[in-house]
Amino acid sequence: MLRIQNCGLMLLILAAAACDKSVREERTEAVEAQREANETAQEASNERAKEVAEANREAAKDIGEARREAREDTLKAVEDEIERTSGAQANANEETKEAIAAAQGNRGEFQKDVSERLTKLEKRSQELTRELNSTDPSDKDDMPADARTRLTAVDREVQSIRADLQKLDTGTPQATEQMRLSIERRLSAAEQNLDRVDD
Repeated sequence: MLRIQNCGLMLLILAAAACDKSVREERTEAVEAQREANETAQEASNERAKEVAEANREAAKDIGEARREAREDTLKAVEDEIERTSGAQANANEETKEAIAAAQGNRGEFQKDVSERLTKLEKRSQELTRELNSTDPSDKDDMPADARTRLTAVDREVQSIRADLQKLDTGTPQATEQMRLSIERRLSAAEQNLDRVDD
């Protein structure tokens, strides 16, 4: 019986040892599994880092290519703009030269015409003044009572128009045009005033 008890006790010790070994093995297996999991995670992390680095290299290459193309496109656009602008500016300069030449030609004709009309006015005014100062009363019969005043006004206006005619080229095109209209209006009025004295 003692043997049976000893055997039972032995079995119990062996069973306890077997259980103890089983916990140790499980613990060892768990540590080993954790180590393998860490290694796998590290490998995955390394692989992901390689893939990210490769993607970044590709992206940087694509960005560099896109920037180069953008610079080329910008340069081409600037060159096209410069070409169009310089062409348009050349046309505008040519048009301006033609307009200035035409305006100067028109001004020259206008000044010549006005100068001739002023000379005629001065001659007529001088003739009428001679008739007015004449001792022959028949020369004065057809003249109005205020003939001398009108002749003086015409002479002053002729001098004023001559002075303004000299300033015609000094202003802006708009101011010059206004001055031309004013000279034309004043000249016509002076001619009419002289006609009234002569009638």
